Amino acid sequence: MLRWLLLLCLLSAPALAKEIDAEVYVAIQAATDAEAAGDLGKAREALEQALPQAESGTLERALVAQRLAYLAIAAQRNAAAIDWLREALAQQQLDEAAALQDRQNLARLLMQAQRYPEAVTELESLPRTDSNRQLLVQAYRQLGQFRKAVPLAEQVVRANPQADDIWYRLLVGMNYELERFDQAVRWQQALLQRAPESVDNWRQLASMQSLAGEQVAAAATLRLAREAGIALATTDLENLVALHAQSGAPWQAARLMQALLDEGLLSSSADRLRRLAYLWQTARDHERALAAWERVARSGNSADRLQLAWLQYQQRQWQAALATLQAVQPANASQRRQLQSLKQAAEARLARPESGSDPSS
Repeated sequence: MLRWLLLLCLLSAPALAKEIDAEVYVAIQAATDAEAAGDLGKAREALEQALPQAESGTLERALVAQRLAYLAIAAQRNAAAIDWLREALAQQQLDEAAALQDRQNLARLLMQAQRYPEAVTELESLPRTDSNRQLLVQAYRQLGQFRKAVPLAEQVVRANPQADDIWYRLLVGMNYELERFDQAVRWQQALLQRAPESVDNWRQLASMQSLAGEQVAAAATLRLAREAGIALATTDLENLVALHAQSGAPWQAARLMQALLDEGLLSSSADRLRRLAYLWQTARDHERALAAWERVARSGNSADRLQLAWLQYQQRQWQAALATLQAVQPANASQRRQLQSLKQAAEARLARPESGSDPSS
């Protein structure tokens, strides 16, 4: 940036000499010489000494402030550079091309400083080049203004389907944040088509499909990945289920796990069936939870049968709960106490069937 500015000053020196105050011109020339010699401190000193002669609203003030801004950038003093660029632009004396370049650099500095609201103000007034559009999308994203960012990113990929992958990833991520999972699926499918050898693309597509309520499609995607030779480990599939469960979506996690079991991508081990039962129970899908616990209890241990009995009791299935308890063989004192307590409660409910109180009380 400094080399470009130095060249510009050298090329425009004769014209500047005719247009600006002589003392300011000498200071700019001295700063140019100091820059060329690598002495940025001396260059800044020359320009600061010229400030009193550069009145507000003049070309002199704009040029001195502009030069001080780029010296500050070279010295990695970005906060000062932002202030000087703003002062240079405020004079409204720079030609159109120079002012545009300064505004673009100001926007980039504001982004680097994480001053996103100010960056948005600058970027919204700039021409919508790909570079400026990408910065504006990033600024909106940082501010959580995804509804503004998504249309801009869509403009880029519609105008240029070969746009960099980052645009498609942004669209996936921002639609996810907006809980537009069907749209996230759409853009993730585009990423998968670009790089079908990527394990992450297959995983991400299955995850978005599951969040969109398409758990069967998610399982089918993972099956296709394996058929295509993608190295998906069992832990990858289990982690995907866990991701949904941990993000507060137990119903999606349960449906996905059921689909994976149905597809044969996960084997029906006792531990997995037990986990599936817990997921349905957490999701408050009582019918599926009961069916899952009944399956577990057939070959499960006493703890599993006690869990089934408790769930039957909660669903007012008193007789079924008592029948289940008959098959429980307590392994310890704690289980004996649980069995006795639950049995007494179920019998008491059967003795007064007219009761409409909460079964969990």
